[in-house]
Amino acid sequence: MPLTLVVLMYLMSLTYPGPAVNGVKIVTRQVTGGFTDTRTEYLTANRFRNEWETRTSDHSGPMASIVQRGDRDRVFVLDLRAKEYVTYETDSRGTALGTKAAASGNSGGTLQIWIENIDTGERKEIFGHNARHIITREKRVATPGACSTGSESETDGWYIDNSVMPEWRQPKKNSLGKVVVASVVAVGSRNDCQNKMDKIEVHQTGTEAGFPVKSMTTLKSVVTERDGTPRMLASVWGSEVVELHEGPLDPALFDVPADFRQVASLKSWSTPTPRRQLTGWEWFKDRVQEIFR
Repeated sequence: MPLTLVVLMYLMSLTYPGPAVNGVKIVTRQVTGGFTDTRTEYLTANRFRNEWETRTSDHSGPMASIVQRGDRDRVFVLDLRAKEYVTYETDSRGTALGTKAAASGNSGGTLQIWIENIDTGERKEIFGHNARHIITREKRVATPGACSTGSESETDGWYIDNSVMPEWRQPKKNSLGKVVVASVVAVGSRNDCQNKMDKIEVHQTGTEAGFPVKSMTTLKSVVTERDGTPRMLASVWGSEVVELHEGPLDPALFDVPADFRQVASLKSWSTPTPRRQLTGWEWFKDRVQEIFR
């Protein structure tokens, strides 16, 4: 065999180590107060990987979670520094198999959520996509007896078409304008709200938003002090996609490395999740958004 052909075959083996899978890589920077967090996500038609940096009182280091989708999702949570991982299966709702849900009852109250998406008409190119400038106003009204509290928020964001994401991560079409009734575990501080659930009614109108590439949210809510005095709380957080790559991904990203050791639990992560760490408000918003999927 000619020497030039041997060299060419060798170089190709270095450049193309194995068959790639089509997908998308998203790097997002989130800012809450003075805290900044960067996350990297890899998504394909049936796989998901999330990477982040954990920061606890006794541990700091890179973490990752892998979800292999199927009839039952297989979840792996990896401590990349310790080279250890835990694994479990979840049902269609994302609940770990064998996990017993805590008993809860109805609070007797209702939390009404009104969401309006307003298209400003502004457009600009972001990562090669036509991005739309949309203002989202959200109002939560708690009826008497509800454990949740009322609040108002406004999100100033830029959005591209949802088609950048795999189908399983895209919201269902034609979901605007409908009323959805669901329940969520109440997060109220009253003693009589322990293990209670509010009924939720969601009313969404306006334009379809899409996938957010940049957003800033301002939330205002009223809390009651122990002496019964109301106090206004305000918080601001934002996120921005700093890298978006569409194309081939290394399939090895979605497998546990051979030199990792399976353990019963991770010291760095007491309650693993198949998606990502969330603030309380992000968790709530995600649950509401999932109603429309």
